[in-house]
Amino acid sequence: MDDHKILIMGGSCAGKSTTAERLGKKLNIPVLHMDLYDPYAVPAGAARDARKQQMVDTIHKTMVGPEWIIEGVYQWYAFDERMAAADVLVMLRAPAMARIWRYIKTCVLRQKRHGRQGFSAKNFRWNHVWYMMRHMDAPYDLIMQTAKKYPNLRVVELKSFRAMDDFIKTYSR
Repeated sequence: MDDHKILIMGGSCAGKSTTAERLGKKLNIPVLHMDLYDPYAVPAGAARDARKQQMVDTIHKTMVGPEWIIEGVYQWYAFDERMAAADVLVMLRAPAMARIWRYIKTCVLRQKRHGRQGFSAKNFRWNHVWYMMRHMDAPYDLIMQTAKKYPNLRVVELKSFRAMDDFIKTYSR
């Protein structure tokens, strides 16, 4: 396969960062974790505006490369540009209740994550659980509708954590 530009998207706690990290190591491709540039992780004002610009600049700089993996949704930041530039969209659609359980478990066990939040009991938020329950299918519809605009974009939907593991094991360039 000549799929050197990969997007990994899905809902909260769907395994985007983990899948990107494992696939990046396997293929020796650089990975951009968009959570590391999340503008809402800093106070509103100049710091947030600077972080927004940093995210867009980092996305554009990454997309210039011959191969990359970008994980994260952030539909406000070069969303269509990422879709147009990518060869493959890996859509992680793990069941909502499994994602909620994963969030709770990660916080309680204080497991390290690749994204901006080191999800721990200290930063566990019930409102995030509530958000995940209310928006069980977010942001799948938006992603899939946008992906349809790009007929050369190969879409791979993975509906369980096991399917993600199998995909990583079998994916090759």
